[in-house]
Amino acid sequence: MQLMPGTGARFGVRRPFDPAQNISGGTRYLRELLNRFNNRVDLVLAGYNAGEGAVVKFGHKVPPYKETRNYVKQISYRYRKLAVKKAPPTKASGSTSGER
Repeated sequence: MQLMPGTGARFGVRRPFDPAQNISGGTRYLRELLNRFNNRVDLVLAGYNAGEGAVVKFGHKVPPYKETRNYVKQISYRYRKLAVKKAPPTKASGSTSGER
C-alpha cells in the first residue's frame, strides 16, 4: 500500500517497507475512510488518492483533479468487475435436486 508518512505514522507504521506493518496500517486507513465516507467506495478511493481533506474540501465529492478522477474511474471499474466474478451463482428455477 502507499501511505504518506503522516498517514503511516497516524496508524503506527514505523517501518513502511515492512509488508506486515504496511498492510496493517493501510487496511486500517481504508476502514477509517469507509467509515468516514459512509461506505461510498468512490469517495474512499478519492480520499486514498488525493487525501481525505480534499474530499471534504469539495463537499464530499470526488475532487476535480484529473489524476484522482482517473484513479477513481479505473479502480471502480476493477472493483465492479471483481464483484461480478465473485457473486454467488443463482439457483436454477425448478431445481428438485435437494442440494444445499
